[in-house]
Amino acid sequence: MQLYFIFSLIASIIVIIFAITNAAAVPVRIFFAEYELSLALVIFISTAFGAIIASMLGLVRLIKQKLQIKKLHNENQALIAAQKKLQEEISSLEAMQSTVPSNVENDPIIETEV
Repeated sequence: MQLYFIFSLIASIIVIIFAITNAAAVPVRIFFAEYELSLALVIFISTAFGAIIASMLGLVRLIKQKLQIKKLHNENQALIAAQKKLQEEISSLEAMQSTVPSNVENDPIIETEV
């Protein structure tokens, strides 16, 4: 984030220096109308619009990331709840198993041919 800020600051300084050195009046045509504006003003307006558009695109990306984070968080909470439920089921089955008397030996049954 700091690198992005430093890059933006350097780019802004370059644009300001360029705009100040090119302060002549230029004709600007916008929607069938023509205006006589300072080139510095045109550069500042263009840069501002570019920054606004870039910010909007960044905001869209940020919103998508936040939605994905929220979805993954909800999915994680559901998985934690399912894990807890399964763990409780395992505990109850183990408790039931320990209360059932075992008449069968733990040795495997060997079948003999008759």
